[in-house]
Amino acid sequence: MNDDHRPDPDALLAQMRLADAVSKSGRLHIFLGMCPGVGKTYAMLQTARQRVKEGVDVLVGIVETHGRSETAVLLEGMRLLPRKKLEHRGFTLEEFDIDAVLAQRPQLVLVDELAHTNAPGSRHAKRYQDVLELIDSGIDVYTTLNVQHIESQVDIVRQISGVVISETVPDSILDVAHEIQLIDLSVEKLLERMADGKVYLGERAEHAVSNFFKEGNLTALRELALRFTAEHVDRDLEDIRRVKRVSSPWKTNARLMVGVGPSPYAESLIRWTRRAATRLNCPWLVVWVEGSRVLTPIEQDRLTRSLGLARKLGGEVVSVTGENISEALLQVARERNVSQIVVGKPEKAGMWSKSLADTLIVGSGDIDVCVVRPLAAADKVRNIAPLQEPLQDSIIGEYSWAIVAIFAIASVCWGLVAFTGYMFVALVFLLAVVIAALRFSRGPVLMMATLSAVCWNYFFIPPIFTFHISKPEDWIMFGMFFIVALSMGSLTSRLRMREVAERRRLRQTDALLRVTQSAALAAEPEKGLAEALRTINELLNANTALIVREQDRSLPKAAHKASSFQPSPKEWGVVAWSYENKQCAGRYTDTLPESAATWFPLQTATATMGVLGVQFEDTSRLDFVTRQMIEAFALQIALVLEKEHFIQAVSHAEMLSQSEKLHRTLLDSVSHELKTPIAIITAALEGMHGSRSPYLGEITTATQRLQRVVDSLLQMTQLESEVLKPNLDWCDLRDVITAAQHAIGDPLTTHAVRLQLADEFPLLKIDHALLTQAVANILHNAAIYTPAGTAIDISATIRDQRLRLVIRDHGPGLPAGAERRVFEKFYRVQGSPAGGTGLGLAIARGFVQAQGGDITARNHPDGGAEFVIEINRVSAFVPSSQ
Repeated sequence: MNDDHRPDPDALLAQMRLADAVSKSGRLHIFLGMCPGVGKTYAMLQTARQRVKEGVDVLVGIVETHGRSETAVLLEGMRLLPRKKLEHRGFTLEEFDIDAVLAQRPQLVLVDELAHTNAPGSRHAKRYQDVLELIDSGIDVYTTLNVQHIESQVDIVRQISGVVISETVPDSILDVAHEIQLIDLSVEKLLERMADGKVYLGERAEHAVSNFFKEGNLTALRELALRFTAEHVDRDLEDIRRVKRVSSPWKTNARLMVGVGPSPYAESLIRWTRRAATRLNCPWLVVWVEGSRVLTPIEQDRLTRSLGLARKLGGEVVSVTGENISEALLQVARERNVSQIVVGKPEKAGMWSKSLADTLIVGSGDIDVCVVRPLAAADKVRNIAPLQEPLQDSIIGEYSWAIVAIFAIASVCWGLVAFTGYMFVALVFLLAVVIAALRFSRGPVLMMATLSAVCWNYFFIPPIFTFHISKPEDWIMFGMFFIVALSMGSLTSRLRMREVAERRRLRQTDALLRVTQSAALAAEPEKGLAEALRTINELLNANTALIVREQDRSLPKAAHKASSFQPSPKEWGVVAWSYENKQCAGRYTDTLPESAATWFPLQTATATMGVLGVQFEDTSRLDFVTRQMIEAFALQIALVLEKEHFIQAVSHAEMLSQSEKLHRTLLDSVSHELKTPIAIITAALEGMHGSRSPYLGEITTATQRLQRVVDSLLQMTQLESEVLKPNLDWCDLRDVITAAQHAIGDPLTTHAVRLQLADEFPLLKIDHALLTQAVANILHNAAIYTPAGTAIDISATIRDQRLRLVIRDHGPGLPAGAERRVFEKFYRVQGSPAGGTGLGLAIARGFVQAQGGDITARNHPDGGAEFVIEINRVSAFVPSSQ
């Protein structure tokens, strides 16, 4: 076998996961434009009106016409969603009502302006988060977006136009889009529309033309939109080639890496790397090298924003420790097989030291180094302090103690210098600097070393009370003292800072180990979870609440008894959203940020086991390191809960297996034992056909009912034994439906069966007997549960080898929530007529599934229940009329 043509297992796995995600979620269609006024909303409404003509249930969630009459005309006759009203600081704001859409569940919803920022009090901070929740719920979405609002393009737009874009969407939302349609318009026509007042009106139009809507800006934005769309087309083409197993001569194994820190340029470097990785269609890493230095609140805020942006854009965040940034970056690059390192261009060359870019270039070897010019981001510092190990003394106190120590040493040595000599005084000062470095920060230690040298020169080296040094050996001694004091002080201070950092990391690692041991190894799971929560509370200096799901996967009404706080009624809404959407929510997030706590889903590879809430003090913050640590805690707790769930599931499965085995044996034996007596009774009734006994009809009806019960039991036993094999043969669907009607007999005589079938409906290669029995069971169910005299409609279509058979009655319909349960064994709707077993629909689904299809049930919008049989890969042909 030629290895060049073998499929890539990782690519196949990724494709399978993508296909599974697409099948479960709605489709996102983005109408992309270079700027406002190119016709995105107009094109979206035109396409939506066409979908309405095709019979699609379309809901206009929110559309902004901006006073454009030609856009408003397209809204006429469409179903509009009322906007949600929110009160904020005395004003009434109108926003998109996502809850109303989820309640109505249309097939397609229109959501204009994807990058819009929602009003305070909304569920999500950004509208694109509403859209993601809609498609996760299986609802298709049409939306509009301008290229300048894409996160990775912000820096380029800022360079082009000088305008800072505050409303952005992450690139990852474009990756999940099913289709991106570019709405293109020439610059000349756009300026004509501006002049005609079709984009902005009045002074706003004049201001736009003189600022953002300049011809040069629009040309550059148009090129940016075209290039961005072309890159997505290239990636789609590569996906197709990968699925088709076509070898690509331009295939690359590129992997990009960018190192970031608490710098205002970090966000720009991350966006640049994302754009480059998109063009190369390769993975990319964001590496943060954590040193021993404690970051200031401003630096911590920058770092948190930068690493959060990297995650939002789809990058992999890697955190390593080390004092030498270049060595740490190169080590990660070699371990992760990085092909290119992205680094910012230094502002100015150092005279005595090399820049990070120079150091990386020298030591990179075969790894390419790309030096780019980033843009500085505006600082948005919050009034919150980072979570860090507190210092023992303040900086002012350390400087004060350093000055007092120098004064005290000089005073004591002044009285001893006559006996010891001034060289002894130098050793005392040097010892004091080394001791101070074990306790104080670097600044006070360096100041103390400088003052010690100056004080020793002025008060103790002859001639005293002057800075003049007469002897050469004193000059050498003074210089050596100064260098040794500074070196020892700096080195000792650095070692102390590293010790503090290592102690902090050790404390975090120890806490994670304690959480894992207490939760996983405890003999009693409840006590183990309580100990784990107590450990988390001590480490974070916060309160925690653990919400563990019930056996039916629903959330309980109260938090775990070991929780240190109970969620308020408002918080339970945040908990439910985090659990259902498997995302963080609450404080310090973009989803329901007004919450009092931050909620983390207990997510494993198989399921969501619950939610963990963390409530900090008002002066605390959720920085990136703390967030990673909490996510690690949540993962460990989730794995422990999953382990307990699996233990219970295995025990329950063993019990069910034994029960099911006994159940099948009883069904098989009872049904077979009943067949002979029923056959004898039937034969006797046929012999008494001429009798005028009034009980003969009742006995016949009861015997037929008992025969159906036995037949159902036998059929269910046959399905569960997994020996049922479909016998495919060419047959006419009309014959199948006719045979099903005859099989039902008397119960169907009070209902008219209306068949809607094309005159030239093709012959199908299916199992005649299995499909007949399935249709018969559905028709019998309709005849029993609907009033006499109501009709039963049957229609069928065949398209792309897919048979779709719809059976609809005109009765009361299915009870709410019973659409799926009606196919369960022995399930009967409350108030059902006597005599049934609850097996008919379960058998029907089994017979259809044996042929590669399935049955779904729902209530028809115009009343009655509707059962849809769908069978894939059905061979069909239309016989010749000759």
